[in-house]
Amino acid sequence: MEYAKVVDSRHSCRGFTNDPVTQQQVEQIAALAAKAPSWGNTQPWKLYAVGGGKAKEIRRRLVEAMISERPQEPDLIMPMAFAEGMSSRYKDLGRALFKVLGIAREDADKRSAHYANNFSAFGAPCLLFVTVPKDQTSYAVFDAGAFAHGLCLAAASLGLGTVILAALARFPEEVRAVAPIPEEEDLVIGVALGHPDPEAPANGFRSVRQPLEEMLTTFDL
Repeated sequence: MEYAKVVDSRHSCRGFTNDPVTQQQVEQIAALAAKAPSWGNTQPWKLYAVGGGKAKEIRRRLVEAMISERPQEPDLIMPMAFAEGMSSRYKDLGRALFKVLGIAREDADKRSAHYANNFSAFGAPCLLFVTVPKDQTSYAVFDAGAFAHGLCLAAASLGLGTVILAALARFPEEVRAVAPIPEEEDLVIGVALGHPDPEAPANGFRSVRQPLEEMLTTFDL
């Protein structure tokens, strides 16, 4: 698949079939993503892939932790607010997605169920966790972001779906209880991976990108 087609085909998958992801597929995705650039070729990322019963157990634990309203203790600070522009796009995304899902503004139960689905990784059979060593600068996280993007593109090239989920990193102790990620590594983000469910309404949704003229500034071109 041509690069432009891969980039265009990648989207946040919010509904997966029960078909498993194979180790061969994960290895192929990881090898491609590892081509991502990094500061001085430091390649600070580590990748942990969890499938089968262990993935189900992590999903169960995360949903349970969310429902219990326990304090979230992510390894990295999560944003509590966004700057102007970012905030409006964030809210617009929620409104547009809920419209596709038929979730009314006043329907608290359906909103809560959707929120829980984030922690359940929308039923993905495979969970990917990206880490960096503790006590590094933000550039290590920047590199991990490039790697995570590579994971999503590589998966798309194989016809697999992904969605990057902060929900998978909000209770790292629950993840480590099942998949023993070393404490000396910060859990940066989780990525749900699997076969897209063509019947899931959310999988027909595409988020809107800001106009090029609002994003791009050129000098002397």
